[in-house]
Amino acid sequence: MTNLFVIILNFNNGKDIISCLKSLIKAYPKINIIVVDNNSTDNSPQSINLLEFRRLYITKNKKNLGFAKGMNNGIKLALKKGAKNILLLNPDTEVSSGFLGPLLTNRSGIVAPVIKFKRKGEWIYDFGGRINFLIGRTKHLEKKSLDIPLFPIDYVSGCCMLIRRKVFEKIGFLDERYFLFFEDVDFCLRARRAGFRVALEPKSVILHKLSEGKAKSSRQIYHLLLSNLIFINNWIPVYRRPLAYLYLFVLGLKMLLNRL
Repeated sequence: MTNLFVIILNFNNGKDIISCLKSLIKAYPKINIIVVDNNSTDNSPQSINLLEFRRLYITKNKKNLGFAKGMNNGIKLALKKGAKNILLLNPDTEVSSGFLGPLLTNRSGIVAPVIKFKRKGEWIYDFGGRINFLIGRTKHLEKKSLDIPLFPIDYVSGCCMLIRRKVFEKIGFLDERYFLFFEDVDFCLRARRAGFRVALEPKSVILHKLSEGKAKSSRQIYHLLLSNLIFINNWIPVYRRPLAYLYLFVLGLKMLLNRL
């Protein structure tokens, strides 16, 4: 585990990040962890310090830099420390022993586990996602069972993805124009364009503690729509963009009306 670094971005994640870290440390006592704190105000950085895990490094930003830029700070630190494999992990996840093995033996440039979460009391399994290149929207491939054939995928979720050092060396870091949302999709597409394989590893499963029924805040909606617009301008051919812009406008209007 000496050449593997796990990077977790924290922004007021309270007890969730502590549970995540404890699950990691229990499963892999010799793992290297970097927590990037985006100027949290909920005392979670102090709680993290109390863990006193000697392979845990904490770096603090003076303001909330967003997901991509915050994660990039952690990635750069891990690379300086000699990381050959970097695992990006959400703070509201929990892992168990054995989830890393299949990811490390998979030879893909980017590989992710199946993500397990609950929706309306039922377990749902996320198998990565596909992109509608007509309108510039993404869709997660979700099923209620693990016993199904794998789908062709365009990207894997930034909730948990293992990335080889050579990927960063060839294509660079997460695009910091994305403050929140779509940065994982963009990164996967850039990696595929550079010749790397992006894969989902069905032998690895982690838990994602999504908050059911919690509506997105106005700020989250703003960043979702803005990031979607950036994605459209990056990846959708010019002749298709009017339709994509129209769809995005209607989507934004619908979100706005739902909040009234």
